[in-house]
Amino acid sequence: MKRNMKKIILIFGLLLMHCGFISAQYVVKSQDELAQLKKLPLEKVYVHFNASVLFPGEYVYYSLYCINAQTNRLSNISSMAYIKLVGEDLTTQLVQKVRLEGGRGQGDFFIPVSIPSGNYKLIGYTQWMKNAGQEQLFKDDIAIINPYRSDQEAVLATVVDSTMTSNPIIKENPQIQTAIKKKDDGTIVLMTDKKHYGQREKVALVPRNFKGPLGYGNYSISVRKLDSLSSDSPLDASDFSSAYLGVDKSIDKSVNDSIFLPEQRGELFFGKVFLKEGNFPAVDKTVVISIPGTDFQIRSAITDKDGNFYTYVRKEYSAEAILAQIVDDTPANYKVEFSKVRSLDYTGLDFVNFTISAEDKNAIVKRSVYNQIENGFYSVKPDSILSINLKDPFDGGVPEVFKLDDYTRFNTLRETLVEIVANVWVKKLPNGKYTFWVKEDNESYDDSYAGDPPLVLVDGVFIPNHDDLLDFNARTVEKMSILRDPLVMGSKNYHGMVAIETSNGDFLATEQAKTIAKQPLTLPAPKKNYFVQRYDETNGEFDRIPDFRYQLFWEPGVTIQGEEMAYEFYTSDIPGEYEIVLEGFTTYGKPISIRGSFVVE
Repeated sequence: MKRNMKKIILIFGLLLMHCGFISAQYVVKSQDELAQLKKLPLEKVYVHFNASVLFPGEYVYYSLYCINAQTNRLSNISSMAYIKLVGEDLTTQLVQKVRLEGGRGQGDFFIPVSIPSGNYKLIGYTQWMKNAGQEQLFKDDIAIINPYRSDQEAVLATVVDSTMTSNPIIKENPQIQTAIKKKDDGTIVLMTDKKHYGQREKVALVPRNFKGPLGYGNYSISVRKLDSLSSDSPLDASDFSSAYLGVDKSIDKSVNDSIFLPEQRGELFFGKVFLKEGNFPAVDKTVVISIPGTDFQIRSAITDKDGNFYTYVRKEYSAEAILAQIVDDTPANYKVEFSKVRSLDYTGLDFVNFTISAEDKNAIVKRSVYNQIENGFYSVKPDSILSINLKDPFDGGVPEVFKLDDYTRFNTLRETLVEIVANVWVKKLPNGKYTFWVKEDNESYDDSYAGDPPLVLVDGVFIPNHDDLLDFNARTVEKMSILRDPLVMGSKNYHGMVAIETSNGDFLATEQAKTIAKQPLTLPAPKKNYFVQRYDETNGEFDRIPDFRYQLFWEPGVTIQGEEMAYEFYTSDIPGEYEIVLEGFTTYGKPISIRGSFVVE
């Protein structure tokens, strides 16, 4: 917010192709609306993940490609995607949100000991894709072997070897699948400096592009050990493109049908406002939606004829809850609730029947022990979580900050405003209530805002009635930030902003905040720089630390814009055959799937 701006638009009204305000499941009202909606392409999602057979203590690493179903290039429509792990009983074991930038996202999840052995589906989608049903979603198989539990029926074959002492598990086809798929046309070639390596030896990997701009694109690379417990490899980009070639290119809906909204402007949040008396929907009411904290975000929405409100959040956040409050002289007359997007019915999912044999017992025990050892040394081999790109809550405005420890302390906010905070005071309104008041900066003075009170927040929580704060314990306040520019939130003008931060940031836990509608927030999967083990003369700290990595290398975001890229990683203490996998798409939408291998002796 510039100081010379006449208006600062904090909140935008959310429109979808001029359809107006809509509910969570928007009902198409006319042929004109339907025609506009059909112009927005549907999407499909490809998920490259590192392994199809996992144990507790291991990670599923994934790289996500959101693709325009009409052009087969990366989509710029959705800003959020979702990953689910669904069991054969159709229960969801895990859901992750994934932020998309230019159609690309990444993440990982840990397999806990609470997940039983069995066959699972990894599902990837955007909300917009759900309009075409289950067939539009990415689906692939993951098998989990959990030797720490007694319930192994899901992976047992019909015959059990009596020599198994505990947790007997049987597989139909125990042979190693080491055949390297030959699907590439020479666009990109995976090159290593050798085909045989010793333990803890450096591997130089070069993906080389032999076709210039035709090979430019977005890719991901995995290097992982092959073993007797391997199932079919995860779906590659080439097979995905063939399998999903015939998915819907636009929504197949009619007037009066309901649709899932595309999260084009950010993550979607919505809810409903009722009149407590009679439980009728509250129409044309302003609702303030806020994400509290020092990096607070605030939005507003107007309820529609059914009392629904909705908003999108594009900026990253670190808070644990999102709040909704009605702006009204008598807020106690209303009930505000958050709602959730309806889930799809996963009935009919086809699961692969993965089982293992008694002869795999030793491999299971060995891999379980290796996982426990690796997890025991995780603290010295951590991934680096990239910092959340938290946005300035003042949108560029420069507030006047009053740190109260720099002044004589007073008991209440009323006294503090009078004695310490310049350009802010308490004013009595004709209705007998009191409100904060801010003197506007002369540089941006605008008469049209002179009769409006300021926007007041405590720890990022919107305070509609300033009366409630006059006797607030000022000794719990760390600082007050004052903006003197005029603001607009929805249809309401505000004469500046007063942002109060408590020392513990715990206003949401106070009695005053208990009536505010809240919905827990799950943070999207964090972007990471994944740990790369190194052994060299200057890095002797790992010499005495065991190294039982199955996953030697994972790079989810490879962008090729030239002739070649170069990567280095080190082998572990586990001998055997390792597979190099590169998956992705050129900028023209062509799928690239390449396999290579080497041996550790």
